Amino acid sequence: MRRWNVGIIGCGNIADIYVINIQTYFQNLQIRSCAARHLESARRLAEKYGIPHAVTVEEILADGEIDVVLNLTVPDVHYELNRRALLAGKHVYS
Repeated sequence: MRRWNVGIIGCGNIADIYVINIQTYFQNLQIRSCAARHLESARRLAEKYGIPHAVTVEEILADGEIDVVLNLTVPDVHYELNRRALLAGKHVYS
């Protein structure tokens, strides 16, 4: 079974349930990194759930190991972030 590396963008309150569900129910998904507007939010999420990397959005988009971007940002920025992720060759879920 192929394992897909996920990069989460947006580490607010909604991120917890997504991380829990991915880690509990989806053995083919592995969260590799997370990013947020404020890096401290990404660091907290990474520490709480054992996510290997808390990085910037640019680093997720540039990471050749990231297959899927999980966009958990506010709807107003979905278009721009999804567009950038797609142009970076990533699959997107938002």
